[in-house]
Amino acid sequence: MQLTSLLRRAGLWTRFPTAPVRDTSPSPRPVDRAAADPLGRRRAGRTDAPWPVLLGPERAPAIQVDGTTCGAAVLVLLAADGDPAVAAWLDAGTGRFDALQRAVQRRTTRTALLGLPWPRALGTPPWAAARTARWGAVRYGHRVVDDTDPADLARVRAAVDAALARGILVPLYTGGDTAGGVGAAVPRHVVLALPGGPDGVHLVYEPGSGAVHAVPRAALWAAERPLDALGRWTHVVWALLPR
Repeated sequence: MQLTSLLRRAGLWTRFPTAPVRDTSPSPRPVDRAAADPLGRRRAGRTDAPWPVLLGPERAPAIQVDGTTCGAAVLVLLAADGDPAVAAWLDAGTGRFDALQRAVQRRTTRTALLGLPWPRALGTPPWAAARTARWGAVRYGHRVVDDTDPADLARVRAAVDAALARGILVPLYTGGDTAGGVGAAVPRHVVLALPGGPDGVHLVYEPGSGAVHAVPRAALWAAERPLDALGRWTHVVWALLPR
């Protein structure tokens, strides 16, 4: 579902109208540029990661509402980056990012468990996120990442790199190492890989910090320690790949 449709169905389009609000911040801000580039990733030659993702008239950090909405936060910014209407709506008033996170979480968990509600305390499962994920006209599937199979890991890495090379953003679920058991390797957090990183580096939006981080490409797939870019986890365990 397009997020513009969800905005209308959830009543958010009416509660938070699309008309821009007056900017009361002490210094002027480039509203049009910020709205068109919510993640700040299109600024030429940007090398200052980590940088905060700031939304709305108050330039509030794009942080997940609570410990269960990392997936929803990623889906919202994924859609905003590919849909100027969503980006402009987010930038036109306060409280919109939080409200849309909650609406997306309700939408993605409502029938995620074989047609039954998924417990919201467990966040957004990858298969439900894939059904909702949109970047412009691009839709997504989902794939487990098996870090014990080098060939499988290489295929997923290649698919992610190919998507980023085409300018397409990629949501990634992170967790621990399978060496720590199945419980450690299940999806624990969601981040968003962005195109445009320097050579050998991935840019990753992490919703717990509300910032875009830089991480070496090799470390993204086999970190030796918890990474801020992965929400203090070490491995990518599931990927949402463009169809």
